[in-house]
This record gives sequence, structure tokens and C-alpha cells, in this order.
Amino acid sequence: MVSMNKRVTIGDVAEAAGVCKATVSYVLNDRKDQKISEATKKKVWQVVNMLGYRPNAFAQNMRTAEARQMIGVCLPEDMSALEKAASMDFLSALSAVLKEQNASIVLLSCAPERINTADALIACSLTREQFFALGECNFIPLLAVNCRIDDSLFFEVAPDYFALKLRADAHFGSGYRYVCIPPRDEALRREIKGVFPNALFVRTFGDLEKVTDRNLFVTQRALAEAFSARACNVYFPDDLGKTSAETVAACTRLALSHEPCEQHIFRVS
Repeated sequence: MVSMNKRVTIGDVAEAAGVCKATVSYVLNDRKDQKISEATKKKVWQVVNMLGYRPNAFAQNMRTAEARQMIGVCLPEDMSALEKAASMDFLSALSAVLKEQNASIVLLSCAPERINTADALIACSLTREQFFALGECNFIPLLAVNCRIDDSLFFEVAPDYFALKLRADAHFGSGYRYVCIPPRDEALRREIKGVFPNALFVRTFGDLEKVTDRNLFVTQRALAEAFSARACNVYFPDDLGKTSAETVAACTRLALSHEPCEQHIFRVS
């Protein structure tokens, strides 16, 4: 295994990918005159990303210019107005944190296609299938937010529902209902129901009419604001959005650094 303190060479990439140095060069330069299988190309790009290899000319350019990193955020394409409002709250918090780190976000489609306009990708609220389809097409760091991946190749950030329940229990004691915009990931929805058996999922503003409880626990600012005009008690941990954004930004930095990290799953509460 290549030491992270040693500059990665094309030979290291070739050895890790099980090909010759010429093949690595052909793949990196997209040589159309060479017959190289898609599986080999994919393997080479995966190793390049894993080891953080950069050709000399690219590395020199990076040393002489302070490039602002672009972080792509891939969102579901069929979001309701309520889901868009919740997503904008997260994106606003994330953009503020990344700005301090000389990075910007760009909104991208979740369609499974090669993305060349970002240094890293954050897949937000996609299904597990959509996440891996996106990963099959791209060889830059890819992070999962609000989706159960359970794969050590990817960073994963999601709410810590057990810890959040403790906060709600401490606030209300008992007799409250957890209301949330459900994640697209089935495993995460099951996790929510396991922690909050009476949880109510709402995806549209119309769904809010189903909510008749007096004591409500919410973890999305859009819902807290929607319920604010009602005659009910709403508990919203308003530090959650900033903590989530800071955790996602920290994981993005780690992924871009290519430094070894024992922890890949992060829970936010």
C-alpha cells in the first residue's frame, strides 16, 4: 500500500490497478487510438481517486494557483415545494461553511452521468440505488447525505435519531409526535420508524393538514416555520442545521485530502 506521506507516482497507480504505466497514461489522456476496456478505465480512475494521484503538470498548476474548489450537490429531481424548502435550508448552511474553506457549491442533476464540473459530489437524499448509479459514472469523491450506504469507500452523514429522541424526550417528557420529511432511502425510513414508532411523514404542504397533535418534534427548519403559526408546541433543535453542514463540509475535506480515515459514517444530533 502506498504511504500517504509519499508522493504518488504513475507507477503506484499502475501497480495498484494491475496494469502497466503506459495503460495508466493512455487512460488519463483519453487516448482514443488505444483499445482499453471500460472495466480497465474504471479501475484506473478509481485508483487515481483513491490514491490522490495528480500528473506533474496538474500538481504544478495547483501549487501556483489558488483554485476555488467546486462541490457538486446532487438532489432528487422530483422534489415537492416542501422538500425544496428544506433542501434550501441545508444548502444555505452548507454554502456558508464551504465559503470559509474557499469552496462553492453547484447544484447538479442526480442522473447517472459523468460530471466534469465539480471536485467532489454530495448526494443528498437520494435512494441507495441512485447513489451507486452516480458512483458508477464518476471517479471523484462522492458523499452520501441522508442515505444508508454502509460502504467504507464513501463518507455517509445522516441524523442520529436515537440521540435526537433523547433531546425530544428531555424537552417534552412524553406525549409528542415526530414529524419529518421522509428520506428517499428505505433503510433510513425504517430506522426512523424504529426510533419513533408514531412518526408522521409529510412530503407536501398539503400533508401538513394531517398533523393534529399539540406537541410536535421536528428536525427540519422548513417544518418548524410551517408549524409556527399554529396553536401547538413545536420543538426544533435549531443548532442541527449548522452541525449537519459542518459535518458534511468536514467529510468533504477528508475525502478530497485522500488521507486515510477509520471512520466513514457520521451521525448528527
